Amino acid sequence: MSSRDALIIFLPEMEQAPARWMRVIDGALVQSGEGTNWLAACGIAALPEQARVLMVTPAALVTLHWIVHPELPVRQGRAASRLSALAAGLLPADQLFAATDENDDPAKPHLVAVASRADMQHWLLWAQHHGLDPDIIVPAALLLPEPDTGFSRGIIAGDRVLRGEDIALTADMALPELIGGAAIVDVASGMIEGRAIAALDKPALDMRQGDFAKRVRRAVDKQALGRIALWTGLILLASLLIALVTIVRQNMEASRLDRDSLALAQQVLPNASDAAQAQVEMEGQLAARGAGGRAFTAPVSGLLAAMQDAPGVALTSLSRDPDGMVRATLAAAKADDINIVLLALQAAGFTITATPSQDPGGRTLADITVRS
Repeated sequence: MSSRDALIIFLPEMEQAPARWMRVIDGALVQSGEGTNWLAACGIAALPEQARVLMVTPAALVTLHWIVHPELPVRQGRAASRLSALAAGLLPADQLFAATDENDDPAKPHLVAVASRADMQHWLLWAQHHGLDPDIIVPAALLLPEPDTGFSRGIIAGDRVLRGEDIALTADMALPELIGGAAIVDVASGMIEGRAIAALDKPALDMRQGDFAKRVRRAVDKQALGRIALWTGLILLASLLIALVTIVRQNMEASRLDRDSLALAQQVLPNASDAAQAQVEMEGQLAARGAGGRAFTAPVSGLLAAMQDAPGVALTSLSRDPDGMVRATLAAAKADDINIVLLALQAAGFTITATPSQDPGGRTLADITVRS
């Protein structure tokens, strides 16, 4: 937000009274008026996007306290001052809102503004209804200069306001017992307007804090998005390169293993030209000698296939001799069931032998051998 282009709204104490406004450009008052027709009066359809809005609250509805805690650190003193101001309110503390200044000198009093939460909500809703979201909310009495002695007095939003060294009040509250015979200095409207313009950059106290702080929408940083996109692309590219390098290394390692395997196989098969051919020829020679994987898997798969037609036959043992012979023991209630398996193996082209016996339970056993 920029104070080079700004709108200042002075809210009246009485809702029926019109609000007063000032249009500020480059730190100078360019137009002012009453009511809510500031856009039409200024000849614009909407305030510039970067325009700053300052709202001045009625003096009668905001109580100012000057509280000093020199014995406490600044932050603790500020918090203690806020609690003291809430405790001094006429309403319960949960119905009040207290805002503090940013005084960092523990020897100086902390300035605390107290208003009812209902009034704060009402002012913000009124602003929202008129298309505004105030950046700053300043109590009216703080637009008067702080006097060295006595009181300064001025008219703000049609209300006469007085400010002393540690007190602020409206004219109708200026009872003799409060001000006594203190000197009163009238403040020109031009000075009040100048202090309102100065508050656009450095307010004495901003009530937009705590629960009523303005929610700032962060603008999209296109440069940051561009950097994020760039780094994301670089990370994806690096991941792709790592994957490609891994694949190339795996292929190179597989090729090396194939070459080493072929070199070993050529010691037995000199005519082998590649690893796949060498594997086929090696398995063929092993099968011919009754060894290798095929010498075991083929007889076993044939045996299991033959047993599917004889559900009463059970396989109780299975082994393989060093010469490739597969040995198994079959058990069944009847010898005829075992014969079904043996006949199926012979029909499948396997060479078999069978030695019948009987177990103690009366079942028929057959110790068989199977060879391709």
